[in-house]
Amino acid sequence: MMSSSGSGGSLGELEAAALIAGEDLLSRDDIPDENQQMTCFSCGETMRGLFCYSCGQKNDDYRRSILSLFSETFASVFSLDNRMWRTWLMLLVKPGRVAREFSDGKRTNWTSPVRIYLALSIILFGYMGLTQTRIFSVRTDIVPKAEFIGPVEDLEDASVKLKPDFGFFRRQSELDRLNASVDFERVARLMQGTPRQVFAFNEDLTLLGDLPSNDLLKSSGVWPDTDDSENDEVTEDEYRTQALEAYAEQIDDIVDKYNGVIFLVKNQDTIGSRILEADKTNSPLDIANEIRFGGTEDAKALAREALLSIDQGLKNLGMTRSDIHKLPIEDKNNYSFSLGTGSVIGVKLSETDLQKIFVKFLRNPALLNEGISRYLPRIMFLMMPFAALIGLIFIRDKKRALLYDHLVHATYIHAVTFAFLLILILLSQWTPLKGMINLFFIGLAIYLPLSAKTMFKRGWFKTIFASYSIALFYGLTMFVIVTLLTAQSVVNAASPGPV
Repeated sequence: MMSSSGSGGSLGELEAAALIAGEDLLSRDDIPDENQQMTCFSCGETMRGLFCYSCGQKNDDYRRSILSLFSETFASVFSLDNRMWRTWLMLLVKPGRVAREFSDGKRTNWTSPVRIYLALSIILFGYMGLTQTRIFSVRTDIVPKAEFIGPVEDLEDASVKLKPDFGFFRRQSELDRLNASVDFERVARLMQGTPRQVFAFNEDLTLLGDLPSNDLLKSSGVWPDTDDSENDEVTEDEYRTQALEAYAEQIDDIVDKYNGVIFLVKNQDTIGSRILEADKTNSPLDIANEIRFGGTEDAKALAREALLSIDQGLKNLGMTRSDIHKLPIEDKNNYSFSLGTGSVIGVKLSETDLQKIFVKFLRNPALLNEGISRYLPRIMFLMMPFAALIGLIFIRDKKRALLYDHLVHATYIHAVTFAFLLILILLSQWTPLKGMINLFFIGLAIYLPLSAKTMFKRGWFKTIFASYSIALFYGLTMFVIVTLLTAQSVVNAASPGPV
């Protein structure tokens, strides 16, 4: 018979061993001990690990502060353990291998696709939000037209034009710096059009004084060919009427070309003004001398060619450039940048509306990106299962290409895409390198078939065809979504507000 002291000692040792085992069980994971117990919360069975062997319930009551939950989630997503680094290395070096092995159940070596995706999504969109990176932007400079030189602030509106510049992934601070010297009041004025005086010809030949003789009409080549006439009863007066119409059409064409060369502006140093002063007195200078000052060489060459053509055409009609000055002068609007009219998602916008919206976007690029910046992270999350469904259409296999396989592959692909995009955004913003958006698409075009080849074990032709077909459908869908979001931004910008 055992003594009471011995019995008590034995019982104490068992209790101590059980307590030590319990402490070891609770401390072997990263869940706070106060949120766990030795029996299952659901079925009451004794716990032997983190999950109940009977019902599968996790040994965690989740009763923690919001700050603690956020801290644990952040640490879980961004923990840079060896598995995370190994996963990223294989994703970049051997595309498709991680997705294939994870789908096949070999998961201990790789970080899950959801965790990889969440980490890159938070980093990418967080960086874009903190730096106010605009996915795309439009800005403009005011520059002299081809034949004018000098500072734009010293030139009249008729001598300058708008030069739009479309960009991707620019920081708001960079756009503000580039726009600091832009005169937006002048931009708005140029958008509405600047007055330009032109010679007008309305086919009334009496404006030219004496009408041309029949001999001149015949020598100029506008007289109808009487040999081809099917009606011998046509009189000479009727032939003359036809010839005058053709004569008037040729003058109209020449006047249009002349108006294209000449700009009636107050600045007497312009090429157009020098030509005009010489033409008014019917003493045109040598063409080379007329264009000897100012303007670019291309502008000079174009003006010389146009004047030679005008002079030859007028000579055939028995006229000179001074005769054009007998025509009346009209005022026309010379648009520097015409947007036309249109309807955006059912809202009709006039040209004036579009001009005001364009100037708003120039002043504040955030307005153009409003819808995209707000919804893009959520849209990209929904595009993962969409990409998996498209992939299931083009690649099917009962062993290695089920919907689950496509979903795993699509999630990893999205994470890699975010990584590519983040790197290229950083390079474009912090280095002199340009054209990063082109490099991004080239990189994806190479990576996609390489990853699909390893993932689904198909031939190269089928892999390339399927990869680019999936990318095409995916890209078209994204294009429609981005277009609709941008259209909504346009409509929102059309609401009354300062230009």
